[in-house]
Amino acid sequence: MSEMKRKDLPASIIPTSDGGRIVKTNCFESHSKCGVLVYVDKNERVYKVTGNPEDPNTKGGICSKAQAAKKILYHPERLNYPMKRVGEKGEGKWERISWEEAMDTITNKFLAYKEQYGPESVVFGQGTGRGVNQWNQRLSKSFGMNHFCTPAHVCLFPDMMTSMITFGFFPIWDGADYGNSKCIVLWGSNPNWTEGSVSNTPMAEAREKGAKLIVIDPHFEHPMAQKADYWLPIRPGTDGALAMSWMNVIIKEDLYDRPFVERWTNATHLIDAESMSPITESAIREGGSEGEFVVWDRQSGRPVGAKTAGVAPQLEGAFEISLAGGGRKTVKTVWSLLLERIEPYTPERAAEITWVDAETIRNAARLYATSSPGACINTMQGLEEHLNCTSSIRDVCCLIGITGNLDVRGGNVWLPFWNEMFSPRLTGPDPPQQMEKKLGDLTLYPVSQPRAIWKTIITGKPYPIKAYITVAGNPLSWSEDSNLVEEALRKLEFLVVMDYFLSPTAQLADIVLPSAHWTERDYIADELCGRYFFAQQRAIDPLYERKSDITFVRELGRRIAPDLWPWETDEEMFDFQLEPYHITWKELQDKWVVQTSPEVYRKYEKQGFETPSGLVEIYSNVLKSVGSDPLPSYEEVTAPTAEYPLILMSGRRYPNYYHSAYRGISWLRELAPHPMVDINPKTAQELGIKEGDLVWIESDHGKVQMFAHLTNGVHPRVVSAPHGWWQSCEELKLPGYPKYISNVNILVDSAKYNPEFGTPNMRALPVNIYKATKSEIPGFPHLNLGRAKP
Repeated sequence: MSEMKRKDLPASIIPTSDGGRIVKTNCFESHSKCGVLVYVDKNERVYKVTGNPEDPNTKGGICSKAQAAKKILYHPERLNYPMKRVGEKGEGKWERISWEEAMDTITNKFLAYKEQYGPESVVFGQGTGRGVNQWNQRLSKSFGMNHFCTPAHVCLFPDMMTSMITFGFFPIWDGADYGNSKCIVLWGSNPNWTEGSVSNTPMAEAREKGAKLIVIDPHFEHPMAQKADYWLPIRPGTDGALAMSWMNVIIKEDLYDRPFVERWTNATHLIDAESMSPITESAIREGGSEGEFVVWDRQSGRPVGAKTAGVAPQLEGAFEISLAGGGRKTVKTVWSLLLERIEPYTPERAAEITWVDAETIRNAARLYATSSPGACINTMQGLEEHLNCTSSIRDVCCLIGITGNLDVRGGNVWLPFWNEMFSPRLTGPDPPQQMEKKLGDLTLYPVSQPRAIWKTIITGKPYPIKAYITVAGNPLSWSEDSNLVEEALRKLEFLVVMDYFLSPTAQLADIVLPSAHWTERDYIADELCGRYFFAQQRAIDPLYERKSDITFVRELGRRIAPDLWPWETDEEMFDFQLEPYHITWKELQDKWVVQTSPEVYRKYEKQGFETPSGLVEIYSNVLKSVGSDPLPSYEEVTAPTAEYPLILMSGRRYPNYYHSAYRGISWLRELAPHPMVDINPKTAQELGIKEGDLVWIESDHGKVQMFAHLTNGVHPRVVSAPHGWWQSCEELKLPGYPKYISNVNILVDSAKYNPEFGTPNMRALPVNIYKATKSEIPGFPHLNLGRAKP
């Protein structure tokens, strides 16, 4: 008898009179984790999914992906059994095996590689994640080396870590308090499509109460651009110049929050005007602390430790100070240095750089500032996927800081989940060799750079990598420079892929494992759930021999490092995660939702900020320590050329797809059936391109084919293309796009990247576009992407 038919069902699972049930759970077809009701009939078949009006975030809203859940659950091309490769890589020949054989093979090979080549010879990774972020890191750490090969360098880490070093927490994604905001700024983000329901409901509520809206995006087809009070169609890659200009307007017009700046930022700290290093107490007083920063005291007219009782720090100024060891030095306050940095970025100068009208820049800045405190900014991949992502995100963070919009109602609030998610309690302690064996030359990225992993697999230097395992990950779609990735995956001795479908990456695997759909598995919905945790509980037991990602990770962990994986069941592991909230998994199931972060603001007044100074760092001590610019700045990193005169934004989103997933689902594919590149009609006319024409998009690194879509929603010098195209849809007789013929990442050179996070140029790439001839349509030789059969 099915476990789901047991009599002790949680209170959140409601039996129906016909022998079925209604299950309160959460959709996992995006990061939103929207609350849903899954209807199951007496034959244990899911027949309907609707929104749950009890969800405090979404109020019952769901997107097309949730509505297509049963199509995904029962799709005939789903992976249903563990399989091992019996032909050549990519040949498509498989043999069904048992889970026991699969787990024994993986465990034995991994431990053998570890013994012979060291733990660094095995790479653990994932894609965008289906709830295994912290546990996947724990798995790799417990093995002895955390490479964590994921798309985090272009998704999450730049935003999260840059805000962490500035604030000590991560408030610029789900920390945007839309529902209570007086002014919402969507800066390079499109949450209406990427995290639809969880964003749309509170934004709509705020707009009904009079909240203003500013959208900063090169693409007018952003769903909120037409509804915005101000739409700023920025030139891709120039966000830093715009943020610097906003600070210029806000500070010069005295619209910043001076009390917050003086008390809760390091704007008053003194900096060596020559070396740009911070002055500490040890520099001005024998025996002074090397960890205490220094300010200029207005009352005594001298430099003193910032924590000195009764000190009255000077906000602006340049001073000559005497050093403890003799000699004198010119110092300036951080605020004075910031004023120098923003001085050139008048709205008029920013207009030249960004292509946004100067008055629009000025008025949008005023609107944000006069709505503060209580205005919020949401950023995500639009800012992250640039060579200058660190400085651009830093500029926006400093803008939030000087307006006092941190952890206030309607601003960017502090949700503790992100500090917990990557804490050692959940991810485990770093292995002793972590920093020594980490691959790549990145200064802030805490794990191995994906490009460096691919290079190491190919060359065997600085050490051999023999195996790679990815859960819910398709690096041939998520990584830049897909040809390099394929070369590495073909060179690997042992590749394991766990997923829903036989992706291009899975085609190259030695073992493929079938993942259970969210309707078939238990998990805690935590990420992007705001102030709540939900019981994302299964509606039915896993079909065939599918297994939950989290169950697999836990079971593999118990095999390779039992001391760090003491949990015999998923429930025990969930109980461990929930311990700080004094609730068990069964109790969470009964309630379905609990509030884990109460609506308490200005928490920093009691605990400060988790930064080196304990303050919001306009001057970043962390960036200075790694050799990067510690102050807000703008970097011009890319520009069109005569050969490549257009700017490509890659990664255009569709609300019906989840990155590279679900082109094979008919209900979703019919909403966006073909890969389309958006081109301004004026540009298309000059190039002899009409609507629907097949075109080549070419960079200095490669070329791909897509179909032309003409729209006035992009600048004549900008084009916009989606990512993630590979899968066919048999039900609609729509083709797949094998061997990267429409994989936009082919255009992106992995050798050019941001020095802190390894981010390549995905959003401001110089390209050329021209019409394809019939002889070019077939493209390249392709992998066998046919349906896998056991």
